[in-house]
Amino acid sequence: MKLYPLLLCGFLAACSSQSPSEQTSQTEPGAGQQTSQSQTPQEITPKGEFAQIDVAKSQQAMDAITGGNGDIINDILKSPNDYAPPVLYLISAIMFDNDYQDQATFWFYAAQLRARSDANKSGDNTAHAAVSQLNQRFGIKITPYAMSNPDRLQSIVNQVLEWDSEQARNYDARWIALQSKDVLTESRVNFAPRDKWQEINALTRNQFRQGLEQALTKIN
Repeated sequence: MKLYPLLLCGFLAACSSQSPSEQTSQTEPGAGQQTSQSQTPQEITPKGEFAQIDVAKSQQAMDAITGGNGDIINDILKSPNDYAPPVLYLISAIMFDNDYQDQATFWFYAAQLRARSDANKSGDNTAHAAVSQLNQRFGIKITPYAMSNPDRLQSIVNQVLEWDSEQARNYDARWIALQSKDVLTESRVNFAPRDKWQEINALTRNQFRQGLEQALTKIN
């Protein structure tokens, strides 16, 4: 099985865990655009534990959407917990372009929250670069819209935090490890043990809420 280090159809490039206040300056129109356009996905063959990371369902969903099968979006939204964050990022961008701005904002921040918490599970710091790139690519329109109405943003992010706390994530959180440099040379994934994942998710939700409050303070 061959994968791209910029997982899922080349939509990812390197990513970071950032609060909403930090990512506002990086998701404005044009931010990071030149970098993402100049990068070309490099085909690699993951070894050992990296090859066991299950991204097949998410990859198939991305392929279907980018191939023009928009109907699959409704199926994904019936079971969003089955898909890695990049799928939710992509759906949020499509929703926004089709005038479902508030729904798009919800899924954008849900995707960001989950991507950040997955990056926080990685022991390889280079995996964190994927979140900022996802935010830049898919937040170009959504972030300015969200930040234009602080009360609406706070309400939506609070909904995201409550929703995520009640859900069971069924996708493989180690997808983020495929964005690290280790995938090029290592066979073992440097990742937190599964019995720590829920704790890290909860911690990230708290950090995310704090980041929102900081962002709103700067806006108001």
